[in-house]
Amino acid sequence: MGKDLSNDQVSSMKEAFTLFDTDGDGKIAPTELGILMRSLGGNPTQAQLKSIIAEEKLNSPFDFQRFLDLMSKHLKPEPFDRQLRDAFKVLDKDGTGYVVVSDLRHILTSIGEKLEPAEFDEWIREVDVGSDGKIRREALLHTKGLGTLI
Repeated sequence: MGKDLSNDQVSSMKEAFTLFDTDGDGKIAPTELGILMRSLGGNPTQAQLKSIIAEEKLNSPFDFQRFLDLMSKHLKPEPFDRQLRDAFKVLDKDGTGYVVVSDLRHILTSIGEKLEPAEFDEWIREVDVGSDGKIRREALLHTKGLGTLI
């Protein structure tokens, strides 16, 4: 499997790869890499795709294992991570290092690339929330999300 990829990431990538493997031979063409990456939430430019294809010497169809290796190498921080950092900055105006869960929930479920309330609830279960309903900045740094490509 691709190094440093979570089970959720591998599962999402497998599902997308299978959808693009229209003839069922277990391989996709290099020309489909961009649309496959976009289906996973990435937004690579044509120049970035050209660079990846050249750097990885993708001149023939490749299998899922090769795709995982590519994605683990070219995985970039997820937009949700940036959105989370931005929300934290907005909510922690005084620089206390804490935010209130209900405020964070409001921002992440109603602004920008919105999380569904159920998605937020699932995510927040992984975060160390204090008995006062606040989250420390450090607790968020130890929480992983699904990465996005380029």
